[in-house]
Amino acid sequence: MRKNKIFRKLLTLPLFLTGGTAMAEQAVPDFTRIQPDTFGGNMALSNAWGDYDNDGDLDLVISFKTGDVRLYNNEQGGFTNVGPVLGLPTGGKERRSIAWGDYNADGYLDLFIGSNQQGNELYHNDKSQGFTDVTSQMNVAVPHVSARQISWVDYDNNGTLDLFIADRVGPNYLFSNDGENFADVSMKTGLADSRATVGACWFDYNQDGFLDLFLANQGEGKDALYKNNGGTFTDVAAELNMEGGPRTNVDGGVDCTVGDFNNDGHFDLFVATYGINKLYKNNGNGTFNEVSEQMGITGNDHMVGASWGDYDNDGMLDLFVAGYHNIDGIRSPHDRLFHNEGGRFTEIDTHKTALSGADHGIQWADYDGDGDLDISLTEGYNIAGRHPVLNNNLPEMKRKRSLQVMVSDKNGIRNRAGAEVRLYDSSEKLIGSRLVTTGDGYNSQSNKPVHFALPNNDKVHIEVTFLTEQGRKIQTVKNIDPTAFYGKSVLIKQD
Repeated sequence: MRKNKIFRKLLTLPLFLTGGTAMAEQAVPDFTRIQPDTFGGNMALSNAWGDYDNDGDLDLVISFKTGDVRLYNNEQGGFTNVGPVLGLPTGGKERRSIAWGDYNADGYLDLFIGSNQQGNELYHNDKSQGFTDVTSQMNVAVPHVSARQISWVDYDNNGTLDLFIADRVGPNYLFSNDGENFADVSMKTGLADSRATVGACWFDYNQDGFLDLFLANQGEGKDALYKNNGGTFTDVAAELNMEGGPRTNVDGGVDCTVGDFNNDGHFDLFVATYGINKLYKNNGNGTFNEVSEQMGITGNDHMVGASWGDYDNDGMLDLFVAGYHNIDGIRSPHDRLFHNEGGRFTEIDTHKTALSGADHGIQWADYDGDGDLDISLTEGYNIAGRHPVLNNNLPEMKRKRSLQVMVSDKNGIRNRAGAEVRLYDSSEKLIGSRLVTTGDGYNSQSNKPVHFALPNNDKVHIEVTFLTEQGRKIQTVKNIDPTAFYGKSVLIKQD
């Protein structure tokens, strides 16, 4: 049964210009805010979804400038903050970044929290009964880092989750996980980049079997693309024309998000910036073309967070970008939603709608398991801000034409970051590709299944690419009936 639904007639917009982008006539998506009192607290920064208690639905954690870290337990689509009861912080230093990851492969998601130059924290999940601070014990304490994007990834393909911390004011950190403890390998691997890094996206851009790393850097420092050579990294952004173009000390990259926007099987990259946003199309041969203006993504903005999600279940990834206007020192949300028309994006005006409510974080997630992507947002700069959760009101026919896929590795780590999932129809035609998220949406890493929309409910083939010590290993499961998995996920476990 769908909860908290308020159906309203879809509106259409006339053609006009805003922010340098033409907005064609397009139905405004029908989203409804849920529990406005629960999600009304201000100064929220990052948000991430993950099933911390293994009850089958996604819970939501949010970090605040006030130092509060709220964990909203999801019970059949209703949310309650259980953070204080479970031992998470309720105040003190600014806590900015958050990431879910099962670092010890015990079957429960642990939580890393980054602060602004006041030390970070790793909280071990005690089988959903509480969280214990194990930062010093696990040797991941960094006292003065201004943490931005946190990533739980396996950079060396040894089967354990390693930890990457982007630093806004100093060199970035990479901690290698040997299964028992962590060791700082930032210098050894070549990732101790001292540029002002905010966004970080891991994906195997050249399909050589290792996760590579794109860094969105602020200020005059160029963006970076670190090619993974099998344990060491080389910045190849200059030779691939992915440094971000000319910029001043007030410009630069802020966030990045990976998605196959044209369904060709290759993963593309969007970079939200203080300036001209960038959309890099992956050519499938280790090179990219910057196609933002060509694809209809224009304007000179102050954008902060971004994430791909097919909100209308038409089979094409759409793009939500959160940011803000800064006029005479007063900051107000400036959100941009780009609908994917197949050959081009059309911007939808979200002003004065439920979707206008973010200046930092954005995450897509089907929190109620009804087949469509809902959305959570954060507003950190406005003292009267909020962190709304919005329910997607797609019609039932469209909601049911979808499939969620959960990927597990040999150790049972769910939603293995960086794994690739491709869906094919019965004639072996590619329906679409999804990357198990390595983090996006501003300083956050969720742990959730990947979501596909389906043209119909015919049987499909699922192909999962795992990155292993033996290289890229593909597993295929054929003749999956999507209707049998409505309201739950297909689980693909690594052989």
